[in-house]
Amino acid sequence: MSDESKGTAIICPACGAENLPGTLFCTECGIYLPSGGPLRTEPLPDEQEGATSRRWVQESTLGVNQLVGITIEVLESGRRVPLALEEGKEIFIGRLDAVHGIFPELDLTNDGGLGHGVSRRHARIHTKNGVCFLEDMDSTNGTYLEDERLTPYLPYELHDGDIITLGTMRLRVRLHKRAA
Repeated sequence: MSDESKGTAIICPACGAENLPGTLFCTECGIYLPSGGPLRTEPLPDEQEGATSRRWVQESTLGVNQLVGITIEVLESGRRVPLALEEGKEIFIGRLDAVHGIFPELDLTNDGGLGHGVSRRHARIHTKNGVCFLEDMDSTNGTYLEDERLTPYLPYELHDGDIITLGTMRLRVRLHKRAA
């Protein structure tokens, strides 16, 4: 690196290598560089503020379906991510942050998640009694189900074909049921 850039270089805490300003991962060892870029999800304009959804469901009143999987399609890129649904397991949606131990099952980092206002731990999907639910994890820019803003930490039932919006990133849900 030139002498001019040394003053602003990011020094890797693991291997000591110098990296260019704005670098997110060390070019030598690959570790996440905490000062390499913005870590916070910035609030978006209040254009999407809306009424709380009417789709909130008390989980204890549900019947049993035969859900076995879910596919999430990132509408901007067309990327499809198949995920297994297991009773009692959670699927976290957000952005990778290895330094803070955040490894979401659906990582939207490479889909432009930061620019779309997706938080590191934005939302979660889980099942109870065979029914699939979506919850906002008190994200900075909100989670929307069919354009209705979710109240944080309340479960909202997901249906096949639903559109989820995280910040400004739109996702389509495809639920897979066990063949009868």
